[in-house]
Amino acid sequence: MNKALPFDLPRLVMRRAIAVGAAALLLAAVLGLVRVGDNIDDEVDAAMALAGVMARLGSVQQTDDRSAIDALLATLAGGGLRHLDLHVLDEHGHVLLRPAPSPPDAAGLGWLYDLHRRLLSRPDSRRVTWQLARPDGRVWRVSLSASHESERIEALNNLAGALALLLACIAGLLLVMAWNVRRAFAPLAGLLAAIERIEHHDPDGVRRLPAMPIRELEAIAAALRHLVQGLDAAETQRQLLSQKVLTLQEDERALLARELHDEFGQRLTALRFDAAWLVRRLADQPELCAVAQGMAERCGEVQRDIRDLLVRLRPLGPGDDGAGQPLPISRLIQQLQGLVQSWQDSQARSQSTPMTYHLALAWQDEHGAVGPIDASMAERFGLPRDVALAVYRLSQEALTNAARHARAREVRLRLVVQAGREPPWAGAQLHWSVEDDGVGIADPAAALQQGNGLGGMQERVWALGGLWAWGPTDRPGLALHATLRFQPASPTPPPSA
Repeated sequence: MNKALPFDLPRLVMRRAIAVGAAALLLAAVLGLVRVGDNIDDEVDAAMALAGVMARLGSVQQTDDRSAIDALLATLAGGGLRHLDLHVLDEHGHVLLRPAPSPPDAAGLGWLYDLHRRLLSRPDSRRVTWQLARPDGRVWRVSLSASHESERIEALNNLAGALALLLACIAGLLLVMAWNVRRAFAPLAGLLAAIERIEHHDPDGVRRLPAMPIRELEAIAAALRHLVQGLDAAETQRQLLSQKVLTLQEDERALLARELHDEFGQRLTALRFDAAWLVRRLADQPELCAVAQGMAERCGEVQRDIRDLLVRLRPLGPGDDGAGQPLPISRLIQQLQGLVQSWQDSQARSQSTPMTYHLALAWQDEHGAVGPIDASMAERFGLPRDVALAVYRLSQEALTNAARHARAREVRLRLVVQAGREPPWAGAQLHWSVEDDGVGIADPAAALQQGNGLGGMQERVWALGGLWAWGPTDRPGLALHATLRFQPASPTPPPSA
């Protein structure tokens, strides 16, 4: 049974948001219930305070003015009136008792009270007035006027508390959403890195992607895996096609080499015998004898040229189309040495700018240590013929390009065999490179279209599943690099005569 995918992002965020909202609602309910109890107590206290004031007003009729005022102040101090202000005036209108000023705002909301008072509060002139007889016959005027201040403070405090709670809920929701999104999209960096590696023809990053925590990213990862499968299939088809094309090329070279060897070789040999016979028969005719001798020499030169051409057509001998037995790497080294020496000799005979060719060979073991390739190791290490042929063709093309186009003074061919010191030679790779100090290539894209061999070299490396890179060197010039992976084997010894 397939494992169910994790929650997708909207559902995950909604679940966490609902949890935060429920917690906020519960907190608001608890605070509201507490506030209801406080409001009930405040209203009851206000009613009892009003009753106390009324009782005190009834008892001060038999006391002097100072004692009466002090008694009223004491009563109001014990519990102030809510929604009402008490005013006491004498018969001349002089104020004997007025409401105490509002205490300073401890919550920092005074500006809000003032704003509401100026903009949203309407004057209220409702008032209840009566006369209170004094012992000396005078009369006080007592009035209770409507007051919005206490209710305003209470309502605005409640509003501020509700807004603070709402703000806390919003902040909590945002934090939860941010945490969820950050956690859910944490693997996105890995996805982007895998996509970038695909751009560099390296799909291993996609293959190593773990299961994604949300359905959206898992869908993207699945699409990338499907894309990599398609790219792998296309790459396999391209490699097969390239191998077929290269095999056809080598078959054509082999056929041409056989025809040159079988047809031209025999006929040239016959011509040389005929020329030698003519030389002997025309010994008494110096002029004709010299012509016959020249014919024999020309035939010898053509035979040597054909032998050189046969070496270039089949550098590894019969079976170099990849179907033969593994080849000792010493054989490849000999061919590369001969190739480099032939270019060095050709350069020595030419009148162009002096150019020096270098060949460097090295062995890198599984621990990374680099050293020379000893003779016994070179004989025991078997290289697949298709790999050996690819290395030779790459070197042949690279040295040809350097001689024709680079205008360099120095060309370095380097071959590093990376493998264990003993069979099965674990982790076998072959690192090939050619560097020169010439003019380089200004436009790499255009160079691939000019038929200078770079595209063919790249296809030859890719056909074997290798890695190809090229670009400018640290100094002026061009550097070509190829890495070929292969399974080494012990070469089959030649049959004894």
